[in-house]
Amino acid sequence: MISIVTERGYMNMLTVTFIISIIALVISILAYRRTGGAKELKKTVDSLSSTMESLKDRAGEELKERVEHLTSVTESLRGKTADVIDRLEKAVRKEPEQKPPAEKPPEEKPSRPERPKATED
Repeated sequence: MISIVTERGYMNMLTVTFIISIIALVISILAYRRTGGAKELKKTVDSLSSTMESLKDRAGEELKERVEHLTSVTESLRGKTADVIDRLEKAVRKEPEQKPPAEKPPEEKPSRPERPKATED
């Protein structure tokens, strides 16, 4: 009979442990549902996704605006540079045309005296 009591005691403790674990599982499921469960998690994920998309769009628009601004500034500078180069070219090319043509310098005489040519007799 001692062995039966021991087995019964063991079985009773096992049963109590099982019942406590079932109760803990039920409480955890209720707590999960009360906090929103999967719906709340999905709602949070969707909210974060939409926030990320709006940030991407806003950043993309700002970047496009900056690129357009830089493009317009670059085009303006190109035009101004072309004008300056044009004026410089005209100024450089007009100088020789405006000056009177220089006279030919006198021909230089050779530094050595020329040898007399042999004459035919």
